[in-house]
This record gives sequence, structure tokens and C-alpha cells, in this order.
Amino acid sequence: MDCLMKKKHKLVKKLKRGAHSKLNVLHPSQSRKGKFKPSFVYFNGYSDLFTTIDALINVCILVTQKDNNPQPHSKELELDIRKTLELASSLMPFEEGEFLDDAYQMLVKNNTEQL
Repeated sequence: MDCLMKKKHKLVKKLKRGAHSKLNVLHPSQSRKGKFKPSFVYFNGYSDLFTTIDALINVCILVTQKDNNPQPHSKELELDIRKTLELASSLMPFEEGEFLDDAYQMLVKNNTEQL
């Protein structure tokens, strides 16, 4: 039984190390308890933030227009679509996915060793 506890302790330490190094997309909010904010979304200033928000809104407006020949709400529709896709792409937590794959493999290996 002591050997099993040592293996579990070792597994937990390994998972904690992996979590510390790879779970870095979200950080606790300083101003809102129980909420998190992304650590990797960067803007060149308020103007860039506002144009990105405007692009998200414009793309949503375009998608919801049911008219066959809609008048675009935005004069720079291609730019809005690009900014929207860039933001969506930046939200992909690839490092977290790697950690989850690693953790899953460790847990599967641990379960098969116990059998």
C-alpha cells in the first residue's frame, strides 16, 4: 500500500508541474472574485481594442442580415472579418490542450499499473 501512495504522490507532483507550466491562458481577475481573464489577448491601445470590438459586432450584424443583398454596416468588412478571426485564433488554448493530453496519458498509465 505504501508503494501505491508513493506512485500517486509522484503522479500528483507531475500533474502539478505540468499544470503550472502549461495552464497559463486564464488568470484570476483582481477585480471580480471567482472570474478569470485571458492572459494572452493583447491590444495596441484603446483604439485597437475598440476597433476589434466593433469588428466583432459588424461581423455579427452581417451574419444576421437576412436580405440577399445586405448593405454592410461596416465600410471595411474584410478587415472586420480578419480581426474577428485573429481574435478567435488567439483564444485557442493549445498549451492547455497539451497539458490535458499529458494528464490523460498519466492517469491512464496510472490506472493500468494498478490493475
